[in-house]
Amino acid sequence: MRYVKWTLVMAILVLAASAVYAECVVCPGPQPVKVACPTVCVAPCPDPCPQVCPQPCPCPEAVPAAVGAGPAALLPCDACEFDPVFARNMYAHNSVIIAVTEYGMTRASDANLRDISSEIRGYMVSANSKLQSWYGAIACDVASPDCLKAQAVIDQLASTPANCFDAVYARTLAELLRQSNSADLVGGRMALTPAMRQQAQFLSRKSADWVFRLDRWVAQNPS
Repeated sequence: MRYVKWTLVMAILVLAASAVYAECVVCPGPQPVKVACPTVCVAPCPDPCPQVCPQPCPCPEAVPAAVGAGPAALLPCDACEFDPVFARNMYAHNSVIIAVTEYGMTRASDANLRDISSEIRGYMVSANSKLQSWYGAIACDVASPDCLKAQAVIDQLASTPANCFDAVYARTLAELLRQSNSADLVGGRMALTPAMRQQAQFLSRKSADWVFRLDRWVAQNPS
């Protein structure tokens, strides 16, 4: 009997202790949910677009069409008619070269081109002064400059882009001088006026040298 009582007492104590323990245990409240922030994909900065340097238009290889064929084809085969025709046509042709060199000296960026232009102009001015005198004595007339052709050539040169001007100008001047050379070679053989014939021979050599120098400049300064 004593054993049973003891057992009941122990059971009561256990129940009481369990009740107290249950009161002390606090059930954990809801834990805050940690929301994982989505990782923002940062796009890399794009590479800057490369600055493409605009390529200049290729420089024209041809000389202005207004240069034409030159005076040699206009010279007669008849020796009696040769001197006045030669003087008149060479005066007109030289006037074109004078006008073109004067324009070129104001626009060419290369000092060598400006120097040779000045040299050529000086010789042509002197030559035209003599041609005018000879023409007046032979034909009793006044030789006229070819203003229309000179203006046409200059107008076409004026439309040339700055980066191409020197090369186009040098080729144009060389072509005009080749035409002078062709005509002066004929004049050096056929002119009856001794001084006119001598000047033609002299200028044929000078023009050949100028053409050589201009062609060399163009070769050394590709556009």
